[in-house]
Amino acid sequence: MKIKIQKKKFIRNILIGIIALFIVAFIINTAPGYKRNKYKDVTNLVIGDENVTETLKKPIYIDEGKNIYIAKEDIEQLLDKTIYYDEENNTIILSSDVSVASMKIGEKVININGANKDTLSTIQLKDNVIYIPLQEIKAVYNLEVNYISKENIVVIDKLNKGMIKAEVEEEATMRFKPRSLSKKVGKIQEGEIVSAFYTTSKGWRLIRTENGNIGYIKANVLTNDYIVRQDMNQNLETNEITTNVSDGTTLNINGKSILIKDLLSMTSEGILIKNVELPNENENIDIWANLEVGDANITNYNERAKVIKNIISIAIKNNIKGINILIKDNNQDLERFVIELSPRLRELGIITNIVSETNIEKDKYTNIVKYIITNR
Repeated sequence: MKIKIQKKKFIRNILIGIIALFIVAFIINTAPGYKRNKYKDVTNLVIGDENVTETLKKPIYIDEGKNIYIAKEDIEQLLDKTIYYDEENNTIILSSDVSVASMKIGEKVININGANKDTLSTIQLKDNVIYIPLQEIKAVYNLEVNYISKENIVVIDKLNKGMIKAEVEEEATMRFKPRSLSKKVGKIQEGEIVSAFYTTSKGWRLIRTENGNIGYIKANVLTNDYIVRQDMNQNLETNEITTNVSDGTTLNINGKSILIKDLLSMTSEGILIKNVELPNENENIDIWANLEVGDANITNYNERAKVIKNIISIAIKNNIKGINILIKDNNQDLERFVIELSPRLRELGIITNIVSETNIEKDKYTNIVKYIITNR
C-alpha cells in the first residue's frame, strides 16, 4: 500500500513538473519584446552589437514607404536623454554632443544648428504616442540606419563607434551565448563578411551578420579582420572646480592661461555686451566670458534659439573660447538653455561652463558642460 502511494506521488510530481514547464514556455513565448525572429511581425531594433528590442517602451512603426519611426520615449532611453517636447511651439528638440535640432510636429522640415533642411517625412502622433522619423534625425546623432525588411530588423550604427569586419573561414553555428550548449540562433556560411565586436575569455566572438542577426561564434573561424573605423570618443567629460571667476581674474587650467571677463548679460531686449576692453588676439591667453542670467525670455525653444544665435555671433566676433553661465536659481528653462547652447558652442570649439555659489543639481549638467565651477 505504501509503495502504491509513493508511486502516485511520483507520477503526480512528474505531471506537475511538465505542466510547470509548459507554463514557463508559454510565458516566455508570449512576453513582449524580442522574439528572435519567431514572430516576424515584431520589428527588432539592433544598435551596434546589441538587440535592444526587449527594452523598447513602444513598438517601432514602419510606414508603407519604409520610413522608420521610433517613439520619443525610446529615443530618450537609447539615444538622447535630453530630448524635449516644447508644447507651446508643438516642437521636438533633439540634442547631441555637437548638434541641436528641432522638428515641428506636422511639418516636413528639420532645423539642425540653425539651418533648415526639408525632410521626406514628419513627426507623427499615433495612438497618443509621438513617433519620430529615424532617417530624418540620423544626422543629429551621427548614425547609420538600415532596415532589413526580409528579417524585419532595424540596424543602427553609431558612426563615432569603432567597427571591425571579418571573413568567416568555415561554416559555423551562431549561439545565443558564448558556449557550445547555448541555443543556436543561426548559421554562418564560409566566405560571409560579418561585423565582429569582441572576443571573450572562452575564445568566442560576438558578431553581427549582414541581415542584422547577432550571436556568438568561435573566434578561430574568423579571418582577415580589418578596421572599418576607429573609436572617436565624443563624450564630454564634466569636471568640477572651485575658483574665483570675478572680472579680470586670470586662471591657469591644464597649462593654459585664461582671462575671465564680465562681458555678457541677458536682458529683456536680448544679449547685452558690456563695454570692456579685451586682450589682443596675438596674446597667448583665452577669454572666458561671464554671462549673467537676467531677464531674457528663454521660456520656449524659439526664444532660446534667438538668444543662443546672438551669443554665438558675439563669441565668434570676439574670439571667446569659453562661456561661464552664472546661475543663481536653477529652473527647467535655464537647464534647457544650457542643454541647447552647449552643443552649438562645442561645434565651434567653445566650451560652456556653469558657475554657482549655491548648491545645484549637478547631474543635470554632467556630460553637457565642460566645467561645473563653484565660485569662491
